[in-house]
Amino acid sequence: MTLIEASLGELIADLQKKHGRDLSNYRLSCLQRRVALRMSVLSLSTLDQYMTRLADDPGEIDRLLDAVTIHVTEFFRDQDVFEAISNDILPATVERKHHSPSRTIRFWSAGCSTGEETYSLAIITLQYLQKHDVDLDLEIYGTDISKEACTFARAGVYPERKIERIPVGLRQEYFEPVEDGFIVAADVKRRVRFSVHDLFSAPPLSLLDIVMCRNVLIHFNNAVRNDVLGRFHTSLEDSGILILGKSEAVMGTALKLYRLIDPRNKIYQKIILRSS
Repeated sequence: MTLIEASLGELIADLQKKHGRDLSNYRLSCLQRRVALRMSVLSLSTLDQYMTRLADDPGEIDRLLDAVTIHVTEFFRDQDVFEAISNDILPATVERKHHSPSRTIRFWSAGCSTGEETYSLAIITLQYLQKHDVDLDLEIYGTDISKEACTFARAGVYPERKIERIPVGLRQEYFEPVEDGFIVAADVKRRVRFSVHDLFSAPPLSLLDIVMCRNVLIHFNNAVRNDVLGRFHTSLEDSGILILGKSEAVMGTALKLYRLIDPRNKIYQKIILRSS
């Protein structure tokens, strides 16, 4: 073990013991980069100085947590993924619903950050339901470990630069201009709920048709990654869909839980486990 790893271990233990914040599930390389970034921002030269700052400034703990969990997000990021959802996943999901007692399509956007991906899911699904005159309800849940990110997402107000790449037709239908930029239309917002949730804890949702968790698992070690994939499996309906980031994959013990149905877009389908 290197000196850096030993020192990070001390920081992780200190945060757990004194503040109840567990960062042990994150890859050390990821944690090291984020701690170094926070130290640079604060003009601190040693880890001891940073640990003193954490003890003196509780708000820095939340800022570190935000730095560790942050991932790039934007509306309709990876357009081909959303096209696959519209062209392949939604038709199959609607067909399943026609043979189900439930009349509600339920999505979970896990690690939703500031909400762009979650609202994108809502928009393409509403488009599909309206275009095909499908009489189903829609519930989409966005969760993130960052309280600040969830508060921002819940407000649904984005600067113009965030929506400028969205096709004009979608912008006009699903966004309204406000003083600070553009707000997501009320018909979309009422179908989306945001809440704080740590993926390492028990899943807050069940009977889901689709779980989207992109570019989040890459920050975790392999054992934790498989645990999270197991929780997603529990949360999904039979034959439900899991969508990961393009640089992520189901591996190890989790391979028995999902079958890969779209290799390019990393879309998986839940395998129903039969008791022996």
